[in-house]
Amino acid sequence: MQQSKIDIIRQQNRQDWSRQIISGTSIDFLDNDAIAFARQKYKEKMNRSHISEEIEVMSDEEFLTKLKLMKNGQVTNAAMVLLGSSEHDDIFEKAPSLMWRLYGSDGELKDYEIFGVPFITVTEKIFSKIRNLTYRYMPNQLSLFPKETQQYDTWLLRELLNNGIAHSNYQLGGRIYVNEEEGCISIVNPGDFLPRTIEKVLQKTYNPPFYRNQLLADAMVKFHMIDTATSGIKKVYRIQKDKFFPMPDYDLSSETQVSVRVYGKILNEQYTYILFNHPELDLETVYLLDQVQKGKGNTLNKDAVAFLRKHKLIEGRINSLYLSAEVSKAIDDEAGYIKNKAFDDQYYKDLIIKYLKQYGKAKKKNIRNLLWDKLPDVLSETQKEYKIGNLLASLKNAGIICADSNNQQRASWILK
Repeated sequence: MQQSKIDIIRQQNRQDWSRQIISGTSIDFLDNDAIAFARQKYKEKMNRSHISEEIEVMSDEEFLTKLKLMKNGQVTNAAMVLLGSSEHDDIFEKAPSLMWRLYGSDGELKDYEIFGVPFITVTEKIFSKIRNLTYRYMPNQLSLFPKETQQYDTWLLRELLNNGIAHSNYQLGGRIYVNEEEGCISIVNPGDFLPRTIEKVLQKTYNPPFYRNQLLADAMVKFHMIDTATSGIKKVYRIQKDKFFPMPDYDLSSETQVSVRVYGKILNEQYTYILFNHPELDLETVYLLDQVQKGKGNTLNKDAVAFLRKHKLIEGRINSLYLSAEVSKAIDDEAGYIKNKAFDDQYYKDLIIKYLKQYGKAKKKNIRNLLWDKLPDVLSETQKEYKIGNLLASLKNAGIICADSNNQQRASWILK
C-alpha cells in the first residue's frame, strides 16, 4: 500500500490527545505567570494593535477559550502541558517533564536538573544551563583569520526543543531529555517520527499528513514557540549549512523515541571547505555530503551516489566513500553547474526588499513578475514558484517582511 494511503488511514483513526478535556479541572489548575507570558507572546506573534486591544479586555478564561485551550470552563491536555501549575501536575498519570543532563568528555554524568510544567517557560530555563561557547575555525584554506561563532544557534535549539514538546507522545509517559555532551547536544522525546524519514522533510514540496498533537502545536505556533508548517526543520538544517557545520542527526530507529543530535563543532575540514566555496549546494545535496563525512556513505542509494559522483563531490569505492579533495576545481569546471546556480538567495531577497521600499507593498504576483526571468533556466515553472515562496518565507521568518492582512486572497507583503 502506498505511504500516502497509509497516512490517510492513520489520520482517520487518530485522536488528538492534546485537545481532550481533563474532567474536573478549572482555570485554577493553570499557572498565572505562565498565562500572562502566553498572552504577551500571542500579542507579539499576531503583531496587530486591534488584536492586542481585544486581548487586553479579555479575562484569562476568555483568552484561553478563544484559543481552544479551555472548553466549558475546563482545561485541555494542551493547556496543562503549556500552562499547567506544578501543584496540579498529579492529574496526569505520569506528569510531563524535561531533564537536562551534562556529560563530561569521559562520558560520565556531571550534572542534571528536572523541569516540570508549565512548559511555555521551560526553554529559557534549559538555555541557562547549556554552555554555549565561542567556537573558532578556519572555513577555508585561504583564510587569514578564524571565523568566530557560538557553538549552537539559539533559535535552532529553541525550535528543536519546542518541537520535542509539540510532538511528544505523552500517553507513553516518557520524559524529554536534553543531553549536553562535548561538542554536541541531543534532544530525545517519546513518540515516533511521523514523516518516517528526514530526507522526506527536506524535500521542497513536502507537506505533513497530520500532527500528533494538533491543538498543542497550533497553540505553540500562536505563542511564538515553534515555526509554522514544516519550515522549522528545514531552517534548522539551513542554519547548520550556513555555519558550515555538520547536519543534525536524527535517530528514528525506535517506534517509541525520537532523538536528534546537533553538532557545535566541525567534524571534517573538507566538508567545511566544500560548503564555504559552494553556497549554491541545496540542502538535499549537503545532507548527502554530510552522510559521507560521517562514514555513512554506504547507506546512500545508487541514485544519490551517482549524483555526487557526477559532480565529482565524492571519491572511493561504495563501501568507503570520502569527500573529494579536488571538489573546488571539479565543480568550477562544470559549466552546466555554474550556469544553473545563477545568483544566490541574497540577490533575490535584496530585489524584493528594494521593490518594497520603492512601492510600499506587493502581492505575490508582483514578486513573481519581478523575479521570474532572473531565476535559473534549469528550474521548471513549479520549481520557480517554490523558489519564490521559499524566499518570501525566509524574509518573513527573519522578521524583515510580513503580510498586511490575515486574508490570504487580499494580503500584500510589506516591510516590517
